[in-house]
Amino acid sequence: MNGYFQIDRPKILILEDEPLVADGLCKHIRDLIPDAEIVEVLPSVKRAISWFEKSAAPDLIFADIQLADGISFDVFKRFEPSCPVIFTTAFDQYAIRAFEVNSVDFLLKPIEKTELKIAFEKLRKRREVFGLPDFRNALERLNSGKIYLERLLVSHQNSLIPVGIDEISGFHKAELIFLIHRDGRRFITDFQTMEDLETKLDPAIFFRANRQFIIRIDEIKQIKTTHKGLEVHLKTSQISAVEVSRERSPLFKRWLLGGH
Repeated sequence: MNGYFQIDRPKILILEDEPLVADGLCKHIRDLIPDAEIVEVLPSVKRAISWFEKSAAPDLIFADIQLADGISFDVFKRFEPSCPVIFTTAFDQYAIRAFEVNSVDFLLKPIEKTELKIAFEKLRKRREVFGLPDFRNALERLNSGKIYLERLLVSHQNSLIPVGIDEISGFHKAELIFLIHRDGRRFITDFQTMEDLETKLDPAIFFRANRQFIIRIDEIKQIKTTHKGLEVHLKTSQISAVEVSRERSPLFKRWLLGGH
């Protein structure tokens, strides 16, 4: 069974109009996932639409954004495949739009095998921890009005960089609201209030522990009882402990048990 997909012979579809790029990507995929089946390499929106009309959804799609006759977003406007997508492009101006399509990752050309391996690892983690959300589920959340952040743009060294929701350990409000990355780094966010941020986070994953902290469920390492309530210790070294008051402790326990 393949470790990234938890199935044998995962089927991978590639949307790419540059033959040399497609060949290189196929080689990297076969090096990293020897049992993968590349079902088709499609160079155009027209051929991709025709393929989806006749074929079952693959297990993963690699989609170049700019194809021979348009952009791959036009394919996904028409079809909602129940599988993840990794976008590839030579132009980073499409990054934010790609994130809005619920992609697993966004890779800039030329694609290196090490970057592809990291993307596959993200895919594995999302399957193991959260269960992979698909396009149809995203559309259902849109129709129900329940849309949660998939990624955030944060400030870093006079630049903006995207951080996936699965990379976030929690949030800390000091003078500004900081995102705490799972690797320990801290980034400034654009959010003005914790209340606004809280409404945009999936309550199955994040919990508002107190005024200063929002924490992530799978980042919890240990919970201790105190005279004030609960003391939550997280895996990241950037946060020593987070207090949950006695009044909020019942809500916290229900959240841990899946009763959010």
